[in-house]
Amino acid sequence: MKIIVHRGTHQIGGSCIELATENTRIILDIGQELPSIDETEFQNKSQLPQVKGLYNGGEKAIDALFISHYHGDHVGLIGNVHPDVPIYIGEKAAKILNMTAQFTGSKACVSPAGYLVSGQEIKVGDFSIVPYLVDHSAFDAYAFVIYAENKCIVYTGDIREHGKKKLSTYFFRQKLPKEIDALLIEGTMMGRTTEVIETEEQIEQKAYDFMVSRKDRPIFVIQSSANIDRLVGMYRATKRSGRIFVMDIFTANIVSQVGGRIPNPYTFKDVRVFYPFHLTRRMFKEPDGKELMKQFSQHLISRKELGERKDYCMLVRDTMLSDLQHINNLEGAGIIYSMWSGYLKTERLERMMNYAAKMNMEIIHLHTSGHAGIKTLQNIAKSCSPERIIPIHTEYPERFIDKFANVVIVNDNEAIFI
Repeated sequence: MKIIVHRGTHQIGGSCIELATENTRIILDIGQELPSIDETEFQNKSQLPQVKGLYNGGEKAIDALFISHYHGDHVGLIGNVHPDVPIYIGEKAAKILNMTAQFTGSKACVSPAGYLVSGQEIKVGDFSIVPYLVDHSAFDAYAFVIYAENKCIVYTGDIREHGKKKLSTYFFRQKLPKEIDALLIEGTMMGRTTEVIETEEQIEQKAYDFMVSRKDRPIFVIQSSANIDRLVGMYRATKRSGRIFVMDIFTANIVSQVGGRIPNPYTFKDVRVFYPFHLTRRMFKEPDGKELMKQFSQHLISRKELGERKDYCMLVRDTMLSDLQHINNLEGAGIIYSMWSGYLKTERLERMMNYAAKMNMEIIHLHTSGHAGIKTLQNIAKSCSPERIIPIHTEYPERFIDKFANVVIVNDNEAIFI
């Protein structure tokens, strides 16, 4: 069997891996590249990894594409994929991806040939692929155990052990085969080895403490709308502190794709929906936009009502500065910044934070990574003792050598035969 990491051997994001036998070729992820940490302008990159037979206009040669999760650095270039290539992704992940595309106009949307179900085998030519749910900051994320030609390969995708559900722990302690020829393991945190990794429960408790300390002022949370673990934690902190939970219409549509147990306006009486001015105006001009916007209108909370209340926690995004500027009585409010600190370099977040400072808002940073620390990565490797470990999704693959056995450092587009 041949392994080619087309992109990701020396960078975080832009993931794309090919596995091939003489008769069958499959691809794991087709991600957009992320900006480097020192870039001040976060422009989307769209350079395609050179994979013969994967894209529009080329002869079909890829037998299937498997998407581990919906983050752009793993699925962002899917709009370029040849329409005849079968795509497999988790059902809820696909719904979140497609709903995001409807609101943003992204080309990253899917019409899957089939959905990933944890533990359920999918056969494609010479390959048998078994997906397993794992913990990540993306909902409905998967690792893959792949068999072909009497060989076994494990691809972790993006994985961690400190989320609300211990899916990853269950996967590598219970479901990993004991004989693995190659472990393709993510190493995002190898560049941040001294960083303290907090659990989502710890983030939730700190959010609650902050909300209680500012009980007479509204609270705003800046976080990804698709980070469901974080959203659940913020809702729980909000409820415990006696506030109502407010999300914008985009976030409401995202959580509606996940299910009734996740805080959403349909089934949670203390969840209200805010309609950002510019987003609402744009979406009402879209062919399907009116239906997406109207379905939560009975749960609407207006700028006027927000200006008259203090007992709320509201999720906001960097496009909502003008909305905040038109809500009364925000002097001294609280802001929880709950994303990667690098995004604070973007122009829109800079403007929002400058406004917060002008309004004497107290800002705290509460975030934890969606990726595993070294200890978790070592636990994964120890549980299966792979014949070779291939670091990916990392800027520092060489750091694996001192901490893991049987490490093989490869370069992008280099073929490895097992």
